[in-house]
Amino acid sequence: MKASLKITLIYVLGGITWIIWSNKVADYIFSDYGKDSIDYIKSVDGVVYVILTGILLYILIQRQYKHLGDKVKELEKVNRKLEEERLKSEHAIKQLDHFIIVASYDLSDPVRQSHGFLELFIRKNKGKLPQNSIDFLQLTLDNFLKIKEVISDLVTFSQLSQNKRKPEIVSLDEVFVKVINLNSKKLKDGNIELKIEPLPNVIGDYKQLIQLFDQLIANAIKFKDVSRPLSIEIASSVSDDFCTVEVRDNGRGILEENLESVFYILKRYDYGFIKRGSGMGLAICKRIAESFGGEIWAKSTFGKGSVFCVKLKSGSDSF
Repeated sequence: MKASLKITLIYVLGGITWIIWSNKVADYIFSDYGKDSIDYIKSVDGVVYVILTGILLYILIQRQYKHLGDKVKELEKVNRKLEEERLKSEHAIKQLDHFIIVASYDLSDPVRQSHGFLELFIRKNKGKLPQNSIDFLQLTLDNFLKIKEVISDLVTFSQLSQNKRKPEIVSLDEVFVKVINLNSKKLKDGNIELKIEPLPNVIGDYKQLIQLFDQLIANAIKFKDVSRPLSIEIASSVSDDFCTVEVRDNGRGILEENLESVFYILKRYDYGFIKRGSGMGLAICKRIAESFGGEIWAKSTFGKGSVFCVKLKSGSDSF
């Protein structure tokens, strides 16, 4: 029960009880006195009631203030701890990102050199070694390429949290012109149908949004269903100062239990099994969307296709 309601009920019930009881007592004890005397006694009784209830209300209010004060102190203490933990967490994330960047740069040179040496070795000895040895070396070479891809994406992911860009008004129409340009060969070679509705402006960073939607288009192409031509549709809707962009495809789809985890770092799914790619693409998309106050999620029917929804702050000339 709320404190205000409790105090009100005590006041009302106490007042009714006091009036009924005191009137009966006054009529019984002072029945031999005149009406004026009884009325005077009842007036004094009313004054006594007001004084007593005033004292009671004061005590109750003071207790309530003390209770609220204790709660405020507890909340302040919790908030201080949360702020300390937040600062520690931010510091740890910055240190981790810095370590990833440094480690990635340190690893990139030996990986690149080893890849180059192995590629040269295969080229020079292709006719001298047995085919199974060449195939094994080629597999090793492919693994070097995957390592390079993971290192590159790790650097990109870490830099997103360090290089905070000032938000600006970005035309999604211009973003998709660039994205289509980047994927023009894949779209043409794959005979892919791409439909794009007119899109609004949003708040974000032009280059990062290109990176985000390029990844979503590349994912749709990578995980197409070979049994039917791939179709990709881009649409948007605006509501409550936010714009939601939908990237819809009729590809393989994603298992329902994987719809959230596909945005985790190094999670790669192909028909439910971890497979190819660096596993950083959708994690990068998530970080880009969230860095500008947005979000990203996926909807899918396995075997029929997927929809990736990107919610961003709607842009306006007054921004």
